[in-house]
Amino acid sequence: MTFIVLKSNPKSGIVLGLFIAWVITSSLIVHRIDTLGAYSSLCSTKALEYIKEVGQADPASVRLNQSYSQWALALNMSDPSNYIKTGLGFAEGKGVSLKNITPADPHSNKYLAYYFQAPGTPIVIGTMIKLFGAQSVWPYFILIATVHFITALLTCVLASRFIKENAYIFGVGLLSLLSAPILDFTFGIGLFSSEPLAAPFVVISFIAMSKFWAGVKDDGFAFKKLCLWAFVFGGALGCAAYFRDVYAIFAKFSFVVLILIGLIQRSRLKQIALFVLMSSIVLFAVQYPWEKRNQRHFGEFTMSGSGYCGTGLWYQIWSDYKESAKWSGDAAMGLGNYLAPEKSAPVMGLLSKNRQQGNKYAWQSLIEAVCKKPWQAVWFKLRAYDCLWFGQRANWYLYAWSLLSTISFIVFLWLNRFRFIPELCLFPLFLLCISPLIHYEHRYAQPFLFFLTPITVMYVVKYFRSKDHLVL
Repeated sequence: MTFIVLKSNPKSGIVLGLFIAWVITSSLIVHRIDTLGAYSSLCSTKALEYIKEVGQADPASVRLNQSYSQWALALNMSDPSNYIKTGLGFAEGKGVSLKNITPADPHSNKYLAYYFQAPGTPIVIGTMIKLFGAQSVWPYFILIATVHFITALLTCVLASRFIKENAYIFGVGLLSLLSAPILDFTFGIGLFSSEPLAAPFVVISFIAMSKFWAGVKDDGFAFKKLCLWAFVFGGALGCAAYFRDVYAIFAKFSFVVLILIGLIQRSRLKQIALFVLMSSIVLFAVQYPWEKRNQRHFGEFTMSGSGYCGTGLWYQIWSDYKESAKWSGDAAMGLGNYLAPEKSAPVMGLLSKNRQQGNKYAWQSLIEAVCKKPWQAVWFKLRAYDCLWFGQRANWYLYAWSLLSTISFIVFLWLNRFRFIPELCLFPLFLLCISPLIHYEHRYAQPFLFFLTPITVMYVVKYFRSKDHLVL
């Protein structure tokens, strides 16, 4: 029967094959979580040890049949814990407010208005609690597993722009579905993180960009189609920003790059400018309600309080930087704090009093520090780039997966003479440009490893297996 389905409808065969692979993999993931708890995420071992020691957490104790409150307490001081606590507040009718439960006070009924992180993940968690109750996280696990599967299918859709053969498209879906770095983070400590929920919106935006860019080559590109893909691109990234506000920055970065390309390739400028204009309007419209809410309650027109770069430039996360540097590069320390540690306390003090003024002062202080020690600044960032792209070297198979994936991307670019392909090149270019401003965490590169490198791996395999060696 399966053979008949594959032969008569290859696309259905791809979906069926990936579904079977995902059912088998999910059963293994369940066993792993119920054996190791949050420690099933090898990429976060040191972070879990830190919250266990400092935050009185117990990451190894979490199981899928436990309650949301148990997960929040066991992962105390982590981002997923804050998402769960805020989801509990939302489910209990307190809006986007964090229920301030801690291991020391697990039954607290205090709620804190919350906006440091984007609201999408807590709202989804709270909605799942309302629908299925708070006594077991199983329904939420099923939701994330389903979203992960859908994202892999969307990656196949994106791949069809570059690869036509169904066997290779299936290979793309399989590499996306079973991407080791993604599975390791998402189905462990990252189960309640924002990354898996943002992922489908991000890949949809890449598909929209791909459709637009393919149409720009045609002189008769329909106005309605341009409007459609502009709406989808801006709307998808606007929705993604409700889970991780960095995707709004990515959208604006994309607009700037596209305009620069339009200025170089004048024949495309009119279409590119219209696409950018319409996408930016949609992006603003999607984000506006929440930004207005934050301005009304917190005095800041922003998606989340974490959107200010000042904190990331000067904050030292871990107490022992030298120890954490062994496993996370400079993920534990901001660039400013590394170059001028004596200024860190005044900067952080002003940020705590007035975030807008503090952010401005943080930038001014950073520029001064970089001007005084330019080579130290460059070295500080370059030496940890492998952490951003490949993860921690201690986890050799995750590191090897990411390294080989990145090599495939470089080979893909070389085979296509380093021609700019926006749906594949914009995000890694964005990472390179924004990385001096953020702490390095391997999870920031998830779209690169989840949607993009599976395509380049199979493209390279197909290229060297084929006789004609056609490029795009």
